Amino acid sequence: MKKNYILTLLIAFFFSVASFGQDLLITGIIDGPLPGGFPKGIELYVVNDIADISIYGLESTTNGAAAAGAEFTFPADAYTAGTFIYVGHTNGGTTDNAAAFTQYLGVTVTYQDGVMSHNGNDTIILYKNGTVVDSVGEIGVNGTGTAWESKDGWGYRKDGMAQNATFDANEWTFSGPDALDGCDNANGGTDNGTNAECSSVFPVGTYSATASTNPSISISSPANNATIAATTSVNVSVAVANFTVGAVGGAGVDGHIHWTVQKNSDATVAQPMKYNTNDETITVTAGNSYTVTMELVDNSHNPIMPSVSASTMFTVAMPCDLLIGTITETCDALTSGVDTYNTTIDFTGGNTGAAYTITADSGTVGGDNPNTTPSGTITVTGISEGTNVALTIVGDATSSCNYSRTLYSPTCVAFPIVETFDYAVGTDLTDAANWSTTSSSTDKVQVVAATIANPFAAGQYPDPTGNMVSFAGGGADPAILFNEQSSGTVYTSFLFTPTDMTGINATGGYFAVLQEAGGSYKARLWVRPDATDATKYNVGISGGSSASNYHTFVYTPGEPNFIVMAYDFATNDIKVWIDADPTSFEAASAPTATLTETGGTANNLGRFLLRQDSNSETPPINFDELRIGTTWKQVTPKTATASIGEDLIDGFAVYPNPVSNKRFTVATASTTLKEVKVFNVLGKQVFSEEFTGISKQFDVATINSGIYILKVVEGTKVVTKKLVIK
Repeated sequence: MKKNYILTLLIAFFFSVASFGQDLLITGIIDGPLPGGFPKGIELYVVNDIADISIYGLESTTNGAAAAGAEFTFPADAYTAGTFIYVGHTNGGTTDNAAAFTQYLGVTVTYQDGVMSHNGNDTIILYKNGTVVDSVGEIGVNGTGTAWESKDGWGYRKDGMAQNATFDANEWTFSGPDALDGCDNANGGTDNGTNAECSSVFPVGTYSATASTNPSISISSPANNATIAATTSVNVSVAVANFTVGAVGGAGVDGHIHWTVQKNSDATVAQPMKYNTNDETITVTAGNSYTVTMELVDNSHNPIMPSVSASTMFTVAMPCDLLIGTITETCDALTSGVDTYNTTIDFTGGNTGAAYTITADSGTVGGDNPNTTPSGTITVTGISEGTNVALTIVGDATSSCNYSRTLYSPTCVAFPIVETFDYAVGTDLTDAANWSTTSSSTDKVQVVAATIANPFAAGQYPDPTGNMVSFAGGGADPAILFNEQSSGTVYTSFLFTPTDMTGINATGGYFAVLQEAGGSYKARLWVRPDATDATKYNVGISGGSSASNYHTFVYTPGEPNFIVMAYDFATNDIKVWIDADPTSFEAASAPTATLTETGGTANNLGRFLLRQDSNSETPPINFDELRIGTTWKQVTPKTATASIGEDLIDGFAVYPNPVSNKRFTVATASTTLKEVKVFNVLGKQVFSEEFTGISKQFDVATINSGIYILKVVEGTKVVTKKLVIK
């Protein structure tokens, strides 16, 4: 058959011309097979030079959610045409996904962000100056069961297909769901489960803006050099382009496919002529390698010229009968010192004749022996708190089992956890021993002098002590660990106030998060500008990456709020109390929440995170007096049962307060030198004097009326109080 190659070239030229003006497009998505679903991310291609890519942003809409605007905005970087860019999902960490990109795909992740998740049924959207210009998946549609579903799989843009704001599945190749199942480590990597090595079938970095007109054949599965779990049959998937496969003499048919199968180094066996591109099933046995070769031939059974063929070699592993189940870490004690913890690892499928070697780089291995016990529990005991343990379980020559697991140290500290940020002013919060960073940003959350006032009257709630933290815009996301919980209710409370809502978009952003121990976000606290007065703000909650459940009350920047946030494992409800009635503090049960929302199911909770999202989502925020516990009582202390500022300086008093004549007096029981400072609600110092003696009157006539923070330092003792100047 004679092809109309001129028409084909014209079509290719059309697509090439169409790409001009479309400087950036999405070329691939992957929901990887490695632990954690890694590598998980997006590939983009730079069509034309870009001087400043910050005009672009990405959004991942979950389970058919509507488009809400970019969640990730690129920094002001420049790129040249032909460059591939990789955006990875951090999932609460910074190294695992980056390592997976390198290990499984052989590329370095360019950017990482916690919101850029891809779970196979989500839609990925590319924005330019706030306008949708490209997408993978139909916006507003849950991809489950669609042609573009790629859970545990991938999607890749066909060569020559240009940017398209209206998604067309025909412009893409999708692996289908679960296509990457059956392997849990990359070729050449360390195995982390029951399956051996496998190489990537994601066509990373192969997109071309110009569609090829040459005949081609490819074997997409099994991947070359893959090791497949023990089985008796394997499906071979083939794809052909620019060549029509069919029966000899059929209308429009260019030819068919000759193919062979070779077992180990045995003689190659020719297979029946192939007149279609359907999958082929071959019979296999464990412990052997197979090479499949397919070649395009014309209607006379001669190889086309130039020759076009594809091969794949794969190995069928020996079976792995041993299955690893739930891993549980338990503290031996809960103290402020370094405790020890134990770990249990459930298993089934033991006592099958295979021998297993179990090693741990810390602690003592014991418990049931899978060499002689069908099912049971392996134990690792006596591990020091703060030490993560590398555990391996390796089978002998009759087994492909090769497990690597990290046993993560729990936080062995009794509830409630109380964080007053009593660290040196000017230091990074992530430098504190009990905090860690979950991103590589250099914009850290800073410790600053405390200026948040007590929003309650004296005797209702303890005055803040120590310092506080302050943050704004995008940057590092520090997290504090706590004893992992999977039942009951986890509560957290804190004082916070935004100081300026300028530049924050209408949907706002979340800044405080309860996370699973593995990092997945489960309860988020939001702020957004008020719809009628954008200088003020509303508070909301959500379990996902968008919040519609906002309290209608309007708050003023600089005025402190007392927040209690909770997750109830029994109901999956997320609750928040905003400036709760102080008469309920230390009660046996919580009062009615200000807001309640049913969020996504949490397997556990083990982290509290401060989120620095972006300049348009995270306003400048002051944050203080964090508490985490498992009861309402633990996170809502009363003055009488907590260490309070007034008790730190003997005989302390300030009067009158409110200040009615621009004069007030500070008194103590000691003549020791005292430093008196006044800060406005933005944290700026507006007054400072020192005195000795037991009392002194101060003139603040130069200070405008309003709410201020009074800070008095006497030696090593500190008192902070709200000061109202009329």
